[in-house]
Amino acid sequence: MTALPARAFRLLLAFALLAAAGARADAPADHVLSLVSPASTMRYHIVHKLHTVEATSTDLDGKAMFKADGTVQVMVRAKVSGFRSGDTNRDEHMMEVMEAASFPTVTFKGLAKIPPPASYPAKADIAVAGELELHGKKFPETINVHVDMTSATAWHVTGTFNVSLDKYSIERPALLLVKISDACEMALDLTLAGAK
Repeated sequence: MTALPARAFRLLLAFALLAAAGARADAPADHVLSLVSPASTMRYHIVHKLHTVEATSTDLDGKAMFKADGTVQVMVRAKVSGFRSGDTNRDEHMMEVMEAASFPTVTFKGLAKIPPPASYPAKADIAVAGELELHGKKFPETINVHVDMTSATAWHVTGTFNVSLDKYSIERPALLLVKISDACEMALDLTLAGAK
């Protein structure tokens, strides 16, 4: 087999590197997406033998930093006082239970891996491992989310996860001497955008 001349080899190597770079989408090497409010929501769902309660907040902020190697660092924070169930008295009682004056926010910080897409739009189902801070307590939690990436600077993220109220030392309200379930379902519906 005849060896390639040095100049030809360098040209082939350059073309290979360009092709590899071009195979990825046009995302910057490191860029930050910010949560868009009020398009983004966090919801909780609790269950009692006699009824269920849902409350939603649009009072959120958050960011996702996307790195060239596919690593994504995320932070989402919601004000406890921002959740609305449609019943003012219930919401005020929930703030008392959550001791919102002392612990005004619920915060999740996590890390995940998303292979850089070859083109947009793109989708991914990922597990985000991180830490949830709730009611003054911090515990590891993993959230499974679905990510729709319209472009490098426009993401829509949805996911649900369960939180144990007892684990976070939250006193479970009772109705007719029966407490609500320990499992509280949290749901995220987040819109994130960055500079184009």
